[in-house]
Amino acid sequence: MHIQVSLIVDIDATTDLANMEAQIQAAGHHAMRQGLQQGIRQWELNHRSCPHCSSGQGRIEGTVAQTIQSLFGTVRIARVRIRCQQCFHRFCPAQPLLQPLQRGRVSTALADAACLAGSSWPYRHAAQVLARLSGAQISAEEIRLLTNARGHMVAKEQAQDQPVPVPTTGQQDEGEPHSADRIIIGLDGGWVPNRERRGGMEGKIAVVASHKVIVNEPEAPSGNMSWIELERYVQHHRTPVVSRSRWQKRRYAATFAFTEASVIGQQAAQTVQVLGIEQQEQVVIADGAQWIKTQTQRHFPEATCILDWPHLWRTMIKAVRAVGLQREEDAKWVTAQSKQLRTWLWKGQIEKAQERLQRWQQEGRGHPKVKALQAALTYLKN
Repeated sequence: MHIQVSLIVDIDATTDLANMEAQIQAAGHHAMRQGLQQGIRQWELNHRSCPHCSSGQGRIEGTVAQTIQSLFGTVRIARVRIRCQQCFHRFCPAQPLLQPLQRGRVSTALADAACLAGSSWPYRHAAQVLARLSGAQISAEEIRLLTNARGHMVAKEQAQDQPVPVPTTGQQDEGEPHSADRIIIGLDGGWVPNRERRGGMEGKIAVVASHKVIVNEPEAPSGNMSWIELERYVQHHRTPVVSRSRWQKRRYAATFAFTEASVIGQQAAQTVQVLGIEQQEQVVIADGAQWIKTQTQRHFPEATCILDWPHLWRTMIKAVRAVGLQREEDAKWVTAQSKQLRTWLWKGQIEKAQERLQRWQQEGRGHPKVKALQAALTYLKN
């Protein structure tokens, strides 16, 4: 097929570069739409044989209007309808050509771009980006439907390729040697907005870190240092120096399956098994959520469970401030109690922190209950 499209752009002689670029881009999009119209029309001229009897004798019986959303804008065409003079079947020659259109009107290239933009930005912003960059006229709702359909298709493919879940008995092979290395397993969840579920949906993620390596050994003062070098060392090492390390290997697993939390637990266990580190010492770091405790007991029964410091301290400081507000204490009291609790918890002396919180709870009898204090006690007990 031979297609010829003329492009003539009238540009003001006093215009700037930005306006010139915009005018040329708009003219190019218009020429692309004309080229697609002519290409479809030429296809119809070359494919007039009846699909039922392969006869080339046909009579035109009107046209059917159709709109195509392409990567360079909206293209309106008139599909030709032909009546075969041999078998009297009516057909549209362009039907096989337009069969791959997504949702009957979106081209494959635009669908791919819409899914990429819809998974990167909010749908309305994605529609604006596509219109500005390529001239595509597609609504935010259309992008949402295409992105969700592509997501469901990818989810089905991943579900088919998912390996068989590992047994949840927690038994290890006795023949393999036990390594002294430690692996860290982090489990957490976060809520994100979702138009189909009121209140959003929770995404759960698991991080498996292994192969700890020393990045930088602590620098120790030397006896050969001069007084100036020693003074500089003291200025830069006001706190005890420790060796800096990092986890060389990390594996991630995530899911938005809102029906049950067992999916992320199985994914974390499969990740540990694939890495071949199930015999190593396991440490689970989490925020104390009930679903995390259940999955830890099911898939990592011998692991050491540690509350992550940001969630723990956020709960403790709320309790200290609430108690100080109820007892009308000053800021110095809040600072002193916070410092004491931070020292106990950082050193793992949870019993002392519980005794202090329980004492505050007993002293506050007869007054309204402090919800933050009760939440802190529940956090430490569980």
